[in-house]
Amino acid sequence: MRKLRIAIGWVLAVVLIGLSANSFASEGDLTTEAWGFLLLTPLALAIALSPTAPWENDATESAEPWDDEDESESGAKDVPDPIEAGFDVPVL
Repeated sequence: MRKLRIAIGWVLAVVLIGLSANSFASEGDLTTEAWGFLLLTPLALAIALSPTAPWENDATESAEPWDDEDESESGAKDVPDPIEAGFDVPVL
């Protein structure tokens, strides 16, 4: 599946560059159509060069479960008063 995605990405990038060059050659000027093809080329290259696709990512399986107990222990620390610590109180 990965090789197919890479091949499609490269073919799409080359086709978009070719379409842009064809549009430039036929019109004799850089039109919005030619720029549109050129601006879509990085998307095709991103598809071809990315190591994994988002739907191929297995990060959800390797994630650690969240413990609510850890959160309650970290919130038990006493926070000093900012005025006693020497901070100024902003006046708006």
